[in-house]
Amino acid sequence: MSEKLELDQVGNTPMHRVGSIKLNGNTVFAKCEFMNPTGSHKDRTFLYMVNKLESEGKIRPGMTLVDCSTGNGGAALAWVGKKKGYDVKIFMPEGMTDERKAQIYEYGAELFETEKSLFLNGSVQAAHDFVRGKDPREIYFLDQGSNLLNKAAWLECGNEIVRYLESQDIIPDYFVCSIGTGGTFSGISEVLKSRFPNISTVGIEVDKSAPLYAKKNNLEFTHAPHNMMGLGAGALSSNTNELVVDDVVTVNGERSWNRMKQFIVEEKLGIGPTCGANLLVCEELCRMLQDKIVITLFFDSSWKYKSRWSGIYPEYFGG
Repeated sequence: MSEKLELDQVGNTPMHRVGSIKLNGNTVFAKCEFMNPTGSHKDRTFLYMVNKLESEGKIRPGMTLVDCSTGNGGAALAWVGKKKGYDVKIFMPEGMTDERKAQIYEYGAELFETEKSLFLNGSVQAAHDFVRGKDPREIYFLDQGSNLLNKAAWLECGNEIVRYLESQDIIPDYFVCSIGTGGTFSGISEVLKSRFPNISTVGIEVDKSAPLYAKKNNLEFTHAPHNMMGLGAGALSSNTNELVVDDVVTVNGERSWNRMKQFIVEEKLGIGPTCGANLLVCEELCRMLQDKIVITLFFDSSWKYKSRWSGIYPEYFGG
């Protein structure tokens, strides 16, 4: 298979009707982003970002691309970079899963693990330090947390969801999605709200690091270690468009991991823990609703977590 065909496999992921949620006549559909080539939604983010930056003349093959990640984004950028001819450097907090690290190395990228006590903020600072003073014609820091191309990458996913719903004559009532960098939630929500103005959106944060929840409820924000990698980086990203967040709730990491495992047994789809968080909130909604349509997202694949299948990250105080 040609490299172009492999890159063309990003996106256009299927919609899955969640059969195991049967409550009050409600229906839940999940966009299966874990079926992207490297096993996560981040393939969509980084392919879009690299293509857009190339079209703007900001990067070109042969350059070094740098970014920070808890793993999914790092693997996605490493893969896209390898296919398109870039050298890739990934900065990642200590203690992420072996599978994530192996993917990054497999695609030829260099991995720098940063101090665990600083979590993702430490990786961001290390990346800034790494590129500082270097020739910008040779090295580029993508900075997925702050670069609004992240959010823009998800407009097309929103359009894919709209096309599916319209093909089935379905009008959605709710969109439920976990918030990490916020790009995925915000990009999709902007599209859905434009097409379906009555839709309500529900953002999800992990209870131990929930900056948007704290802000909306006038609470003091504190970050604590947790086991929901991809969420709760310790800061509110500029990719989170608060205007399209109608409500925000928090989830417990252990319950999310358990819900993921239950779903895998029930529906034989290998999804990751943040997908479990989405399912928990969808279920809570469906207990309160009647005959509604709920849309959610399955971010990544369960195989990326096999080395930490207990849900415990010892480096982070047991999650």
